[in-house]
Amino acid sequence: MFGMRLFFTSASGYVALIIIASLLGILPHALAAAITASVFRIFSGGAHASSPLRCNLIGVGVFLTLGFISNLFSYVQSLIYLPVIIAIIGIYVIYRYVPAETPGKPVSSQVQRKYLRAISFSLLSLWSGISFWGLSSSGEFFETKTVLASCFGMAWQLFTLTPIGFKVVGGMDSMFKLPMERRG
Repeated sequence: MFGMRLFFTSASGYVALIIIASLLGILPHALAAAITASVFRIFSGGAHASSPLRCNLIGVGVFLTLGFISNLFSYVQSLIYLPVIIAIIGIYVIYRYVPAETPGKPVSSQVQRKYLRAISFSLLSLWSGISFWGLSSSGEFFETKTVLASCFGMAWQLFTLTPIGFKVVGGMDSMFKLPMERRG
């Protein structure tokens, strides 16, 4: 049941993100941030909103913002070491906080915990290598702003694994909860 709900929630969030990002002209950047965070999140866990609707509202808002920010950079080459910096921080975050458990997806054993942490380390290593290469190749294989958006998506996902990240997402969740509860 959790898997089906997760699939439909994710699909509806991605549809909303694609529509809005297309209208705003930032589709590749918003999608790069979202896909990076989503793939990593499968294995690492992270802060969650208290309802699928609020999860989608937060996600769409965050990834549109990250898409806008990455689109603002005119000279991305100066940020060539950003994936390396994110990876170094990520190593600590993964070691310390992964897997970040949620009520809908508890970690049942130490073996599962080690597996999820190992996959997270592997994904971070793969992502940082590809991202560094993408930024250093001067746009030959990847648009550099899209790689930058992926960096922001990874940074966001790593942030949601930390206690401060849980508090920030919880605060955003509460912010959306009040107007929705008043409506009905």
